[in-house]
Amino acid sequence: MRKQKRWAICALAAAVLLTAGCSGQAADGAAGTTAESAGQEAVAPQEENAARAEETTVFVDDIGREIELALPVTRACVANRYNNELIRAVGAGDCVVGVDIYTSQDAVYWPRFGEEETFGKDEYDYEKIISLDPQVLVVPKNGVIEESIEKLEPFGIQVAVITGWDNSDVPKQIRLCGQLFGKEAEAEELVRFYQEPVDYINRQLEQVQERKTVYWEYGGDYTTCIPGTSNDGWHNMIRMAGGENIFGDASLAGKDIDPEQILEADPDLIVKIYAGEVVGNSGVFTAPPQEEFAAKAQVMLERPGWKDLTAVKEGNFYLNTAFMSGGLGKMVGAAYMAKWLYPDLMTELDPDQIFEEWMVYQGFAPNAPHVYHVPAQE
Repeated sequence: MRKQKRWAICALAAAVLLTAGCSGQAADGAAGTTAESAGQEAVAPQEENAARAEETTVFVDDIGREIELALPVTRACVANRYNNELIRAVGAGDCVVGVDIYTSQDAVYWPRFGEEETFGKDEYDYEKIISLDPQVLVVPKNGVIEESIEKLEPFGIQVAVITGWDNSDVPKQIRLCGQLFGKEAEAEELVRFYQEPVDYINRQLEQVQERKTVYWEYGGDYTTCIPGTSNDGWHNMIRMAGGENIFGDASLAGKDIDPEQILEADPDLIVKIYAGEVVGNSGVFTAPPQEEFAAKAQVMLERPGWKDLTAVKEGNFYLNTAFMSGGLGKMVGAAYMAKWLYPDLMTELDPDQIFEEWMVYQGFAPNAPHVYHVPAQE
């Protein structure tokens, strides 16, 4: 009953968020708009921009830059799928007019964005961005910032940094989205949804005397997360879950890991990120079939010494997608990992429910399992 009630409340809140966007357009994944509303979408933002041309506000972005902007923004190009998810979750998804390929490659999850709305991958097509007529380009802190400023500001397009993947301070990133698009109340609701599981995990972890160890692997074989690198967020996710990263030494940055170290560390939990054939292994809404997960797991089990690892023998070996585990600043992934590491402590933690509720904020319901549990090997 408690789960059903919470689901209903979240669904109602998300429905309000998703239908109260910049132009009254239906949420991505929902039914299409009428011809009248589509026409309003094409005209209203330009009229609003003109009306607010002199009413600028100082917006302080993720790296502390002060930007003069007419707020709320009604037209934005946005790099990084994590940023786009946060923006859609606060109810401003229809303010986004252009995205990078990491977002648009998932046509099921982002049906509004095709080739004409895609401005690049790791390098940006500035002519395309200019043609989309945004007020602002939103990029993460590891994105193309200085070049974007140089190329776009002469055209009156500001560059704002929001880093949706950065789980060192997710509430900050959510609130920045709320400020930028005039969705402060919706942002606070999303912060509450994020913080409740995090606070519960932290309380339960106070009972842990010695953290369990984790080997986490990304898309490529023996590619892991090292603190202080581009995969730092995944390291933070392990820590958030109460795990100890066996490759958590920052001095390993830029070095190839030695497979023998995995055998020597004999981790308590093994987690592999697997997404199939997608750009950057970033994950997409439609997960690989369970049979494909199983085949990938079998290849890994054939590595020298792996069938003797404690995690493998005891069934503490999982494959999951970056789409799922990266959700909401990797909080969804941390919830799953905390449950796998400390099932006796995390009795009130339901990662499946958290993932489903996160999908409600996006206007979707999971259409396939994003997790595969590798059976214990005798």
